Amino acid sequence: MMARRLTLTVLVLIVAAAATTASARRVYVSSRASGCFGNGDGGCKPLVTALAASGPGTITTRAWGKVNFGPGVAGPNGVPECYSDWQQPLQEAKGIAHGCIKHGAALIGVFIPQSWVQQQGFQALDATKNLAQVGVKPGWLFFVGKDKKFQVKEAGTLFLGINDSGVDDNSGGFHVNVTFTAR
Repeated sequence: MMARRLTLTVLVLIVAAAATTASARRVYVSSRASGCFGNGDGGCKPLVTALAASGPGTITTRAWGKVNFGPGVAGPNGVPECYSDWQQPLQEAKGIAHGCIKHGAALIGVFIPQSWVQQQGFQALDATKNLAQVGVKPGWLFFVGKDKKFQVKEAGTLFLGINDSGVDDNSGGFHVNVTFTAR
């Protein structure tokens, strides 16, 4: 009887462990990885592939580092003051042409469903500028900053970048720990 309970307990623990799968990765996001969003003057690189998620679950990010950009230095949350009248990636995402920007040079992201990423010609670039056959829509971008935790409903890939469009004079970048826990 005792052996049967022990076997049953072990089986329950194995099933519980299998139900929750996690993966983690550390990536470096270069200060030029803007995905060519905004109306900058070149030097942009595609967004960085951070992590592929296998299905519904939670993605958590934690970032650190510094980006040197035109007028100053920013951490993952960006700079609080206005520094540019140029359209930046998060402004383009909201359909704003210019004006005071928030989170300048901050860490930004986009979660792309697996079916989109697997299309022939996909690149992590602004799809509105004819830079990729299949790319990223500006409205999909979101602020990530220093720490972010969010739910995903399906399999897909998290891409990360910088909220700056004139990246040709940038240096530095962010280190980001990314974790996915499946439901």
